Amino acid sequence: MTATRRKASCLLAALTTSICLGAHSEEENTSSQQPPEDQGVMAQHARSPWLFVPLVSTGPKLGTSLGAMAGYIHRFDAQSPPSMLAVQGKGSNTGSSTVAAGGKLYFNEDRDRVIVGIADGKATNDYLDFLGTGQQVRDDEQIRGYFLRYQHRVAPHLYLGAQALRSNYGVDGVDVLSDQILDQAGITGVDAAGMGLALTYDSRDNQHNPADGTLAQLYNVAYRESLGGDVSYDVYNADWRKYVRTGENNVVALHATGHWTQDAPASREATVQIRGYTRGQYLGKNSLTFEAENRYMFRPQWGAKVFAGATCLYGDGKSCNGDNLYPMAGLGAFYIIKPKENMLVSMEYAKGSGDNQGFYIRFGHSF
Repeated sequence: MTATRRKASCLLAALTTSICLGAHSEEENTSSQQPPEDQGVMAQHARSPWLFVPLVSTGPKLGTSLGAMAGYIHRFDAQSPPSMLAVQGKGSNTGSSTVAAGGKLYFNEDRDRVIVGIADGKATNDYLDFLGTGQQVRDDEQIRGYFLRYQHRVAPHLYLGAQALRSNYGVDGVDVLSDQILDQAGITGVDAAGMGLALTYDSRDNQHNPADGTLAQLYNVAYRESLGGDVSYDVYNADWRKYVRTGENNVVALHATGHWTQDAPASREATVQIRGYTRGQYLGKNSLTFEAENRYMFRPQWGAKVFAGATCLYGDGKSCNGDNLYPMAGLGAFYIIKPKENMLVSMEYAKGSGDNQGFYIRFGHSF
């Protein structure tokens, strides 16, 4: 899978983005204290319904990307978590650029949830170690994607619904050798359109910076030519997140995911998605990921984190060991930019195996 498509999928599926992810009362539990009232710029921003966040990422493939996100926060009723609509744009020193818009809406006393998004972009990618072959590949990619998910609460904390998405992107090598390597690996442009079901269990005490509770999701996408795509294949996903308060100012967060594909073209197989790695550089039929993160609030609005994890790619002869295992570790800090909603900005550095590494400034936690 390509980096731009993965970035768009994460944004469209979880734009608040993985804008990359509930509370059920007006006064949500938080792991921070309210800041003193003053008339400073940050205090005024904290009380405003508008949200402005700088976006930064660096990595060995897309270079350094700079951008910004602007969002509007609104609560439809006292029982629903805060909803948000946002737009963001990023550009890199390699000529890549992405623009996206979308939102997460919670309404009808949190009985109904909607996620919607659209993204458009161009990426000039420089794979230093394409698919682990040691070969350098450069390509240009175009992407346009749309995403919609609706869920209704069918039991306490349990939501059932459906989702639909479409993506249209092309990929071409920027030199003869890169074209040949991409063709040999089966990495080609493809239009895809699919629909699926989504089941969510959500007992978190807060949508953006939870200190307690569980989020578990199962969802699939059936991509079909009959829906307007180039190919027919299936994708299945499982996502589990657990948050435990281990002290007055400390929270441990655990995250596990599974991604399975059936009859997917090479460019749509599973990839390593944890921090510190370039999405799309390593591909496999299936993937399993586990991450753990410790978050500590050392001031009313400031916190620090340390994290570690690993992804394995398996299937079609690959197993979860050796060269198919991708570990990472890192640290970071975060700032509660909207204390009432407990929304935050994170700054993180992650180191993977070999030359894999990344630095990120983003809205929200990674999970």
